[in-house]
Amino acid sequence: MKIVVMSDTHLTRLTGEFMQLCSGLCDGADMVIHLGDWERAEILNFLEQYPLEAVSGNMDDYLIRDRLPAKKIVRAGGFRLGLIHGWGPPGGIRDRVARELPGVDAVLFGHTHQPLVLREDGVLWFNPGSVFRGRGPSQKTIGIIRIEDRIDAEIVKI
Repeated sequence: MKIVVMSDTHLTRLTGEFMQLCSGLCDGADMVIHLGDWERAEILNFLEQYPLEAVSGNMDDYLIRDRLPAKKIVRAGGFRLGLIHGWGPPGGIRDRVARELPGVDAVLFGHTHQPLVLREDGVLWFNPGSVFRGRGPSQKTIGIIRIEDRIDAEIVKI
């Protein structure tokens, strides 16, 4: 199972660059996950052509917040994936989101714009970074999760 994971697109309009990126990565994916900070519903509308699971972020307008939850748990290949955007300063974000998603096999979050792949106490912590706004030394990135008998994750530089 191939899952494309993105966050923090921060697009105020649908762009050719985003559509081309999605065509290259999302076509044929078993699931596409967006972890919030879309900013405009036009981006959500576009991604709904794929098998989409998504949450809203702190920068999203009311049209997105009315359509998407702030957190959710989805099943993929027998695993429980917790989806949440995140909030507050980067320091302590893992503690904050962990309290919101107990008992999952993986915590997928955004907000920091900094990619992360970490296994700790049997849980995969995964942040795909930001599609268009890397922060600090982080570049523009997107994530790929592959699920077979375990969950594997990688960060892809754009």
